[in-house]
Amino acid sequence: MSGYERCVVTFLDILGFRSLLGRKSAEEIASDLVKFRKFTEGDEPHQPRRMKDYRLQSEVRAEIISDAIVRVRTTETQYQDGPFVWELLDLLHIQIDCIANGILIRGAMQIGDMHLGMSLEGPVFGQALVDAYLMEENDVVFPMIAVDQEVVRQHLKDERLWLEGHSARDEQDYADRLLAQDERGIWFIDYLRASLNEMDAYYHGWIEFLRMHRDLISRELNAGHPERVREKFDWLRDYHNRTVNKARRSFDVDEGIEEFGDRLENIFADLIVPE
Repeated sequence: MSGYERCVVTFLDILGFRSLLGRKSAEEIASDLVKFRKFTEGDEPHQPRRMKDYRLQSEVRAEIISDAIVRVRTTETQYQDGPFVWELLDLLHIQIDCIANGILIRGAMQIGDMHLGMSLEGPVFGQALVDAYLMEENDVVFPMIAVDQEVVRQHLKDERLWLEGHSARDEQDYADRLLAQDERGIWFIDYLRASLNEMDAYYHGWIEFLRMHRDLISRELNAGHPERVREKFDWLRDYHNRTVNKARRSFDVDEGIEEFGDRLENIFADLIVPE
């Protein structure tokens, strides 16, 4: 359709924002919103001097809607820079940064037609935004960023979503490192597992991140939430513990003494969130 372009669209918001209004001060909530917006910000709009310089590579426009953020990444570019995996990586880092600041988020990703303007100046609208919002509202109950199943299928069929020179197998391998399916069959960004390769200090950084994640879950499980809210943190605890237990099984029980001062078996055991 004229004026629209195909984009990767993610609708994100802070988990349980309404309940925060009764639990935190205005200053604390404002601080969380400022951080959330900073972590999710898009690219600065710019005005290329020549038409041939438009859409050289994938760019992101981020739109703020109260406690929600809409991220729209272009895919119809002159150079194939892998916009699908690139956006997954950006969202992974958004989750890492938010959790490090005590903020839990949820979201939904779709691909479809959007209006952005030639220089990303907006206004931002389109069917993909509606689809992402409805998916997040109706299907994303837990603190995850879900990826629509049709998007996962499209990724392997549409070379415009690939990095230049990649095969379908290459793209599948990258996606497999970043995505998992929950018990309902919903694809989501597996940020706990995938964050290992994004840490500056590798295992040291990852273990510290898991420790922060454990403490965040424990605080929320002990916060006296209503049952329907507690279910979200029960899911998060189970996801956390599955990840930690898989890590425990992947190491020799005596590994880690020299590097960490204790056996990894003991370190990972301490990271489990009690039932």
